[in-house]
Amino acid sequence: MVTGGAQRLGREICLALAGRGDTVVVHYKGSDKEAARTRDDCLAAGAAAAFIVQADLADTAERASLVDAVLRLTGDLHLLVNNASLFEYDNAHSFEPARFEQHLQTNLIAPVELTMALHRHHRQQGSQRAGHVVTLLDQKLENLNIDYLSYTLAKLSSGASIRYLAQCCAPYLRVNAIGPGVTMVSGDMTPAEFERSQKIAALGQSSTPQDIAMAVLMLDQAVAVTGQTLLVDGGQHLIPRQRDVAFENKDL
Repeated sequence: MVTGGAQRLGREICLALAGRGDTVVVHYKGSDKEAARTRDDCLAAGAAAAFIVQADLADTAERASLVDAVLRLTGDLHLLVNNASLFEYDNAHSFEPARFEQHLQTNLIAPVELTMALHRHHRQQGSQRAGHVVTLLDQKLENLNIDYLSYTLAKLSSGASIRYLAQCCAPYLRVNAIGPGVTMVSGDMTPAEFERSQKIAALGQSSTPQDIAMAVLMLDQAVAVTGQTLLVDGGQHLIPRQRDVAFENKDL
């Protein structure tokens, strides 16, 4: 299952999993048409089966029942990709507790609760093969700047949980993470701003959606790897910035 799998990066991950013949569950919040399209495209790409499932990850009851809903569809769940994320701008001057709470619900609490639900399933089944969780973080956690305060705090907490959850959930789950760089246009970035932002990386080019999807497959195949965060950003984290690249590269 890929949370937020209907569009953008989540869609690319779903298609990559479909390409290796997996059964794919596309989670979505409100993008029902996009989810159905991604499901159909997964089937065309070679998925053994494909399903869509709706839930608001900021809603306690809906996220609590999500893994069970998937198990009713598929009978089992090996890989959970925590891709869904809330990404809204604030900083120290505009900080509001309500916005911070919203970011915590989607970017920290939901991935942890889904991970624990998957752990419970594999422990009850006594699975011989460990399940696997991959959580999408952000290279920014290794290269902090002052922008996106609530988002960053929630992702920092999520990043800190990876190694701990891997320890707590062994031997039934492996828990890993990926930190993408500038990968897709977001917010009000223009195409020109996005192109310039992608080049702010040690290799002169940040990550593509395909890079992130391939990293998910690689981690899933590397069965001895757990508790790790893989930065897939072309070395963007190696170049310190005082501001988010989106703001440093604003068209004048």
